[in-house]
Amino acid sequence: MKRLKKKKASRLYSEKVRRRNLAGPVLGSFPSVLASNNTPRLPACRQARRAAGIPFPSTPANISKKIWHLRFLKILFIFFLFFLPTQLGKHFFPPFSYLNGIRVDYLSPTLYLTDIIVFLLFIFNFKTVVNFFKDKRILIGLGLLFINVIFANNQPVAFYRLIKIVEFVVVFSLGQQLFKMIKEKILLIILFLIAGFQLTLAIFQLVFRHSIQGIFYFFGERFLSLSTPGIAKATIQGIEFLRPYGTFSHPNSLAGFFLLLYFFVLTNKKFNKYLVLKYLVVFIFSCLVFLSFSKVAILTFLILNTSFLILPAGRQVLNTKISCRICKIARIIIPIIISLVFLQATTDVLTIEKRIELVKNSLNILLNNLLFGVGLGNYLIAQAKFSSRYLLFFNQPVHNIFFLYLAETGLLAGGLTIVLIGKFIYKMVRVNPYLILVILLTGLFDHYWLTLEQNFLLLALIYGSVSRSFLISKLRLRRDVKYS
Repeated sequence: MKRLKKKKASRLYSEKVRRRNLAGPVLGSFPSVLASNNTPRLPACRQARRAAGIPFPSTPANISKKIWHLRFLKILFIFFLFFLPTQLGKHFFPPFSYLNGIRVDYLSPTLYLTDIIVFLLFIFNFKTVVNFFKDKRILIGLGLLFINVIFANNQPVAFYRLIKIVEFVVVFSLGQQLFKMIKEKILLIILFLIAGFQLTLAIFQLVFRHSIQGIFYFFGERFLSLSTPGIAKATIQGIEFLRPYGTFSHPNSLAGFFLLLYFFVLTNKKFNKYLVLKYLVVFIFSCLVFLSFSKVAILTFLILNTSFLILPAGRQVLNTKISCRICKIARIIIPIIISLVFLQATTDVLTIEKRIELVKNSLNILLNNLLFGVGLGNYLIAQAKFSSRYLLFFNQPVHNIFFLYLAETGLLAGGLTIVLIGKFIYKMVRVNPYLILVILLTGLFDHYWLTLEQNFLLLALIYGSVSRSFLISKLRLRRDVKYS
């Protein structure tokens, strides 16, 4: 009987010791039961936690490293935002980037500064990105696109475009986490500085009717003048002037870029805490859309902005108590009047005929390569086989992102990838339909969302930031640590 009592007491004592070791550190305690002959002896709490599979609490040194890691990511992301609207990069022109002896930028592999920043973000968020790529839909989609590269007419061009799509997915996977690092006020200030820089440059180009160059050259401003062949011009009451490019490759690209940012800021309730700064930012965005003289972007702005102000959901997001009925009406009427003024400008009188010709070419290319397409980035190579009446306009993709995508990927890769992301698109429509409608309406009449670096990466960043399917933080920092 005494032996049974001793065994029971011994068992209770062992259980008490085990619980104490799991609960907290016991310095200087080295139970021989937990330590093996081949492993170095550690404090009992660590041995017990390791045996139970419980993670160790972060030490001050580890927390400090994670905080510095987070601050470095903030700096990288701020640089990424600042240089996203620019074209600072190095173009390479191998033999496959020429069409009929003419260098074509769309076929030229280019290393942009933003590519380097994205690569650094990938390195410092390696586990996060890898976990995102483990999604079966992502792997199947990339696998289908890789098959498309194998069957492409020009495989180097197709492989380069596949790399850009992988970069798109990387930015998308980090979108929500990156925006979570920066406070709303700081983000609005950054967007204000970016838009203010572009607006200043655009006004100079509009007034002087040529590019400014100098330091702006290093931000991607190309040499522009009214005498440049194929330059984008506009005419109002017989006065011809240069449509502002900013640091973009075309005014339409400039308009689409800031149109998407306009609705991203306008429809985001988090920015309502700084209402004055928010309205100042969206005002500059709208000025850039108007000054671009892009009729598609201005009409899209007019339709979506008016519906946003009229519909109850939009008024709920704005959450502004305006009792003055005249003020409410003015917020709707004034943008309409300004839009009509800029829509009166005459741009390219042959733009409709040119776009119809490109659409016909894209349909012929799609029908001739229905299953596998011509290959990623190979659209212009296939289009070079057709004749055209517009020589300066011909080395451009079809001005429709849906025809362009299907002509390059075919029904196999293109159709299946659309099915794979269908659920995400449905969720996006429910979360923020305006961000989908901006791409849908402008993408019906232009190609820059798929072909130009600035618009392509902005699309990944904005859509990634509003996606609810992504886990915000993978750093596992302690909740009681505050970040400055």
